[in-house]
Amino acid sequence: MKNITPADLEQKLADGRAIFLKLWKKGCGACKLSEPAISRLEPIHGLSYEFVSISVDDYPEILELSETDVLPAFFVFKNGELKGNLLGFKGIKNLEDLISKDY
Repeated sequence: MKNITPADLEQKLADGRAIFLKLWKKGCGACKLSEPAISRLEPIHGLSYEFVSISVDDYPEILELSETDVLPAFFVFKNGELKGNLLGFKGIKNLEDLISKDY
């Protein structure tokens, strides 16, 4: 999973890329707990989605995207549009369901 900036995200969305985005914060236990699950999902879904993350410590304005302060927050974008999201880490099955939906 590559760390990017909000400007990078805007460019990727403008290009119409399929994106799996994680918003996270340093010191967030649930954010750290999600890392092994994402590491397992990325090789499986890496051809369908570009896996990226943005630190809210570095870019607090990105929280406007999630309209909440619950972290981690996960988002799926296709063709420049938000297709789904998941607030909080609730296990690998929920992340798999988010990624695998037919949007």
